Amino acid sequence: MIALDFGGHGLSEHRDSYGYAEYERDLLWLLDQLGLERVAVAGHSLGGYVALLAATRSDRLASVLAIDVKSDWTDADAELADRSRDASQRVEPQRDALVDRFARSIPVRLEQAELDELAERSLEQVEGGWRFRWDRRVLATEPVDPFAFLADVRCPARVMAGTESDVMPPAAAERFAAQIPDGVLDPVVGVGHHVELEAPERVGCAIRAALGPT
Repeated sequence: MIALDFGGHGLSEHRDSYGYAEYERDLLWLLDQLGLERVAVAGHSLGGYVALLAATRSDRLASVLAIDVKSDWTDADAELADRSRDASQRVEPQRDALVDRFARSIPVRLEQAELDELAERSLEQVEGGWRFRWDRRVLATEPVDPFAFLADVRCPARVMAGTESDVMPPAAAERFAAQIPDGVLDPVVGVGHHVELEAPERVGCAIRAALGPT
């Protein structure tokens, strides 16, 4: 199993723009670097959107597990994108303040070892203190419009959505999955947007099913 950090996310380098086509190139570049011809891809939120987009133009994706993907574009989304075009991360003098903020942003309580590992990947020391690694300009995104391409997805796709999600509510999830020719909806009852954190065993089972027998 291989985990990809898109440009501007995690440990990957920042860049000047973050379009969906550029994220798609991140994915296909990784497949090229590793010499992988046909793979099952799982992605949460943006990751699921990009995986499905890539599956409309490449036969290298054998299947997609798309987890709680946004399907609409609101005035609030547009305002956030505008505010983020020249945004940067605030520097905090104390690392613990950022770790605490990070912990409070996660919808489940993590073991200390898990939190420490995530913080190690998410924070960096800079002049004057500490900041989050990810580039705030990734929020200056293009409008979301999955219905422009879902009908062209070439591989089987499982759409996993939290029934309490405010990003992919049940009605949106049903419409989304129905647009994919070989799509199936897999609702996860009682959880929100971060399905992979709130129902990790369920997501793990879906990933193992996508990989097939080993």
